[in-house]
Amino acid sequence: MSELPLTMPKMSMTMEEGTMVAWLKQEGDSVRSGEPICEVATDKVDMEVESPFDGVLARIIAQPDEVYAVGDTIAFITTEADDLLGGLFDEPAADAPAAAPAAAEVAPAAVPAPIETGWIPAVPAARGAAAEHGVDLSSVTPTGPDNTVRLSDVEAAAAGTSAASAAVPVAAPAAPAAPAAPAAVAPAAPAAAAAAPAPAAAAPAKAVDPVEARRLRTRKQVAKVMTASALVPQFTAYVDLDLSALAAVRKTTLGGASWTALFVRAQAIALAENAALNGTWTDEGVVANEHIGIALAIDSPSGLLAPVLKNSHEGTLAELVAEIAGVVDETRKGTLPPARLGGGTSVFSNLGGFGVESFNALLTPPQSTALSSGAVKPRMRVFDDETFGVRLSCTIGLTVDHRVADGADAARMLATITNLVANPERLL
Repeated sequence: MSELPLTMPKMSMTMEEGTMVAWLKQEGDSVRSGEPICEVATDKVDMEVESPFDGVLARIIAQPDEVYAVGDTIAFITTEADDLLGGLFDEPAADAPAAAPAAAEVAPAAVPAPIETGWIPAVPAARGAAAEHGVDLSSVTPTGPDNTVRLSDVEAAAAGTSAASAAVPVAAPAAPAAPAAPAAVAPAAPAAAAAAPAPAAAAPAKAVDPVEARRLRTRKQVAKVMTASALVPQFTAYVDLDLSALAAVRKTTLGGASWTALFVRAQAIALAENAALNGTWTDEGVVANEHIGIALAIDSPSGLLAPVLKNSHEGTLAELVAEIAGVVDETRKGTLPPARLGGGTSVFSNLGGFGVESFNALLTPPQSTALSSGAVKPRMRVFDDETFGVRLSCTIGLTVDHRVADGADAARMLATITNLVANPERLL
């Protein structure tokens, strides 16, 4: 049987490290391929890590609340799958050259300069052998396809290390020394002075509330993103929407769609018609995005999360309503897959349910726009013919990365949204 490492997986494109939350299995427990064995907090969401093969959880390395880089070993699993592609398409090895005669004296091996390494491609069996023999994978010469480290590469590196250690000559025993004069014995210190004071008892560990721990991780991620947002030159333009036409058909023609679903639909259509606002700023300038991804801000038990709705201007309104209901449910249950948190090109945030009249939503880099929606409620309005009356309305704000677009571009997109809510059939 082989003892193979379980490593911290890369669960999203931006993930560089993960925090161990809890182990769902204990040492000695049997595990099946695909069975969740621990929970890890990523840079976006908490996720379960599955066993890559059948076996027994032999050793747990990663401890709860500790942070580990992607690729770090977090546990070892004993498995019957001895090879696991250890040879990785083996080819007959060439005859090794005869060993050169050992030198009379072996110079001490030079200490290699530290090398900045990243993820080293290696088969599972090779990782297990490297961990067992204490071999750094970055020091192994790979011979597999695409510079993948094979099991034989690690074995060769381990053998080379052992051979080098064996080649170091052992010093001859020294001649016996002349007997030394008896050393003077200092008088014993008083027993009271010799006895060190007993250390104070350690304070009992404070129990950690898992919900609070998750909220703290989410807050740290929000802080990281908002710090980056503060470096982006951004502005916000506002407009009051007359929702009378939309309200008249919302519960009939539009199937009772929520205001959030209607605004997300309008936002996606407006971005499709104002493509200049669906770009991303890079060192080379503005790069157009090939898709539209609306990151929907959701207040979850663990804090703010923003699953992405892809190409919401396509398909039907009913399909979008069902998709939003699904992601909201997954977010609040904590079962949202990491793939849902990537690919955003814009943000939608609705605080109208809390009675907020208007606010500016901050950008989430690299997204270049964010749409905010205030409370939907009756308001007194003055019309073009200088008459006035009460209309159902709300205030929306469009925040824009000023490197990507200008105020006039934002005004045109807001005009598109105004036209969409005035003509509800365009949202179907």
